[in-house]
Amino acid sequence: MNSTELIELTKDLIYQATHFNVPYVKEAYADKLLIVKVDEAGVVDTMNKEQLVTFIQGNSDAKAEPLSSKTEYHYAVVDGNMGMVVITRELVFDGKLNRKFFTLIWEYLSGRWQVVKESSIARS
Repeated sequence: MNSTELIELTKDLIYQATHFNVPYVKEAYADKLLIVKVDEAGVVDTMNKEQLVTFIQGNSDAKAEPLSSKTEYHYAVVDGNMGMVVITRELVFDGKLNRKFFTLIWEYLSGRWQVVKESSIARS
């Protein structure tokens, strides 16, 4: 795996997750997943894999419109069985545009690349 391939893997992940593909999400995110979100006021919220899958499943069951997959890629690196991608995402929640910096940490586990850590920070 190189950085270009990791970006392509991340593009696929974003597309599948924003289209609420539950089986894909279950495979792409590691069981030990930790997501950390920091809002504009500095308030921290966390999510684990079970909570993420519940969110994706709820949107899938509700036949929700896909979320935007608009993404700007800033940096990607692979070092052995670990990789990191830094991106900016634009998402609309409750009719409001939200720009966020994301960092995704990938690890090669159980014969495939999986996201083990993800952080997002609100960006104005």
